[in-house]
Amino acid sequence: MNFNSILGQNSALKIIQADMKGGNLSGAYLFSGPSGVGKLMAGVSFAKALNCKEDNLIGCERCSSCIKMEKSNHPNLRLISPEGKSIKIDQIRNLKIESGYTLYEGKKKVWIINEAEMLTQEAVNSLLKILEEPPNNVIIILITHVPTSFPSTILSRCRIVQFVALSHQCLSEILKKRNEVTPHLIPLISELAQGSMSEALKFTQEKDIFQEREIIFKLIQKRKSLSLEVFKLSERWSAKKNSIETLLNMVLFFLRDILMLKVGTSFALFNQDKKDELFAIKDVYSFSDVYKGIEAVEESKIFLRANVSTQLVLEGMWIKIIYPECA
Repeated sequence: MNFNSILGQNSALKIIQADMKGGNLSGAYLFSGPSGVGKLMAGVSFAKALNCKEDNLIGCERCSSCIKMEKSNHPNLRLISPEGKSIKIDQIRNLKIESGYTLYEGKKKVWIINEAEMLTQEAVNSLLKILEEPPNNVIIILITHVPTSFPSTILSRCRIVQFVALSHQCLSEILKKRNEVTPHLIPLISELAQGSMSEALKFTQEKDIFQEREIIFKLIQKRKSLSLEVFKLSERWSAKKNSIETLLNMVLFFLRDILMLKVGTSFALFNQDKKDELFAIKDVYSFSDVYKGIEAVEESKIFLRANVSTQLVLEGMWIKIIYPECA
C-alpha cells in the first residue's frame, strides 16, 4: 500500500506530496473528510514515503523501512485509536514522552491519531501543549470526519488537508478490482455506499440487506396484492435503526430505475439484475405514481430524522407507494 493505492483523492495527495517535495512539512496535519475514503491509508502512506530509504515520494514498497511500515512494526509509526469510547489523556501523554526519544532510523516519526474527534477535553489540552512546541522529528496527523469538534487553537496549528467522498465511478472501479462482489450488484453497492469505501465493503459482507432488497422489489412488483406485507415489513424495519437509511435508498433506487425506463434514457440502472422485470412493470406505474413514491421516501427520511414513530412513517410511505391514488 502506498499513495498509488488511494483512488479519488488527487487534490489531497498533491498537497501532501508537494510538502514533501518542497521540504515544507508541517509539524501537524489534520486529514478531514467523510469516513472510509482513504484518510488513514494516506496517513500510513505519508509515513512510509517520508521514511523510504530510496527517497521515493510514493514509497518504494521494497526497502526495509517500507516493508516494516506495511507490517505496522516500524518504530517511526504510531497509530492511536480510541480506547473504549474515547482517546484518553494518558495516550497523548505517552506520545509526548515518546516524541523525546532519539530517532534511530528513518527521517521522521509519524504519530497518527485516528478518530481524533474522540479526544477527551483533557487529551485535547495535552495535545495542544505538544503542538505549541512541536518536536522537530515528529509529524502528528489527526484524522477526523468532524473537524468542527476541534478548538481553533488546534486547527490553527495544523495543515488542513481535505478529503472528499468517493465518486460512484471510483467506488465501482475499486470493487471490480477486489473481485469480492457479484458484478451486477456493483452499481447498486457503489451508490448505497454514499462515497465511502468502508461502507461499500461492509455491504459486500451483509447478506441480510440484500434479502430485504428482494422483499422490497416484490412489494414494488406486486403492489396492491401484497398490501398486508407492508405492516410486517414496517414492523421489522423499525427494529433496524442502523439500516433504515440504506433500506429507504434501496426503495428509492427501484423507483428511480422505473422512472429511467419510462423516460427511455441511456442511464445505467442501479438494479441491473432486475432490468427485465422492471421493464415489464414500468407501464404499471404512471409518471405521477413514481413521483409520488419518490416524494414519499424523501419525506420519510425527514420524518425519521425528526424522531417520528419509525413504524408509522414506514407504513405511511408504503401505502403511498402501493396506493398512489390515495396520496
